[in-house]
Amino acid sequence: NAEGFCIFCDQLNPTICSPLTHRNSMRHAAFKSSGSARQSPLTAKAGASRSRATVVVCSLARDESFGRRQILSAAGAAVLAAGAAPLLVPQPVSAGPLPQALVPVDQLGLIQKQSQLKDFRLRAEAAIKEVVGAADAPACMRLVLNDAATYDAATKTGGLDGSIVLPEELSRPENAGLDVIVGKLAQAKAKIDAAGAEDGSGSISWADLLVLAAKVTTQAQWATIKRSRAQIASGGDVIAGPAFGAAWPVRLGRADSTVPAPSGRIPAADASVAEIRAFMEKLGVPPGSNVGNGLFSAKPPFWERPTLVLWTAAAADPAAEEERFVAADPAAFKGYKQNYDRSRKTVTRTDYEVDFIDYFTLLTNLGATFKKDAYLHPEAVVAVKF
Repeated sequence: NAEGFCIFCDQLNPTICSPLTHRNSMRHAAFKSSGSARQSPLTAKAGASRSRATVVVCSLARDESFGRRQILSAAGAAVLAAGAAPLLVPQPVSAGPLPQALVPVDQLGLIQKQSQLKDFRLRAEAAIKEVVGAADAPACMRLVLNDAATYDAATKTGGLDGSIVLPEELSRPENAGLDVIVGKLAQAKAKIDAAGAEDGSGSISWADLLVLAAKVTTQAQWATIKRSRAQIASGGDVIAGPAFGAAWPVRLGRADSTVPAPSGRIPAADASVAEIRAFMEKLGVPPGSNVGNGLFSAKPPFWERPTLVLWTAAAADPAAEEERFVAADPAAFKGYKQNYDRSRKTVTRTDYEVDFIDYFTLLTNLGATFKKDAYLHPEAVVAVKF
C-alpha cells in the first residue's frame, strides 16, 4: 500500500512477497498499488490541486485461470489500501461564446454570396415600396427606358448607367417631369445606403435602384389589376402574390456613370410611332450588322413586339399609348395587342408579363457595367476545429 506494507501479509517493506508467496490469497493475480507518484494523464492535466489517483496494474498467471470475484476483491483492497482516493467526476464544460472567424469576400462560397445579394435586394425593394407604388410605374419605367436607350452600339457609350439622375441629363426635354420621381427614389436610396454602411454592403448604385424601382412598381401595378378582378379580397391577395406571377430575376451590380450621356439620342415622348419604331429597331444593333436587313436576317433586339411592350409601359397612359401605336401602324402592332389583351383577362401569370420581363431584362443590360463583388461583405462564421 501507500505506506509500504504488503496488503496481504502486513509486512513492512517486504522483500519476499510475490504473487507466488500469496498464491492462495491472490489466485494467481498480482496487484500493485501506488497512490503517491503515479497519476493518470487526465489527472495530471487537471493540475496539482486534484486528489491523487490510484493506478492498479494487473498481471495474469499463465498456468491457472481466475474468477471475476477474485479480481474485484483484490482491486477493491488495493483502492482501500491506497487511502481510498475519491473518484474523479468529470466537470461540465462551461458554456461560452463560440469562436468566430471573418470570411473575406474573395473566399465566400456561392450560397453565401447568393444569400447576401438576396438580403440586399429584399431590403432595397422594401425601402423603395415606402416611397413609390403602382401609380409610379410609368414614371419609373420611363426613367429606365430613357437611361438605357442612350446606348450607342458603335461607340459603346451611354446605356443604363444611372446618368439620367445627373442634373444636366435630367433637365433635357425628353426627361421633363422625371425630377419628381427621382426625388422620391433619393429618399429610398438614403435609407438603403444607411443600412449598407452598417453591414458593409455599401451604397446602392442609381442604375440598380432604377431597375428595382421599375420592377417593384410594375409588379404592384399588375397586382392591383388582379385584385380588382377577384370576387373576394383574400382571393385577390393570393392571385396577386408571387406564387401566381411570372418570375422576375434581377441581376445587381451595375456601376454608375459620373458623366451625362450625349444628348439628342432619344426621341421625344410625343414622337411619331414611325420615328419611335425606327429608333427602337436600331437600338443595340452594331453598325454594319445584317440584323434586320433582309427577309431571312435575324430580328433586331427591339423589334415591333418589344417596342410595343416597353415604350407604351413608359408612357403616362400606357393603355392610350397602345391604342395610338395600333392606330398608327396596325400591321405591325394590332396582332400583338390583341394577343396581350386576351392574355390579360387571366388572373394569374399572363403572356404580357412574361414578355415584359424578358424585354425589360434585355433593355436593362444595354451598356451596363457590372461589378463582380457589388454589395458583398465579409461574413462572420463559427470557427470549428476538428
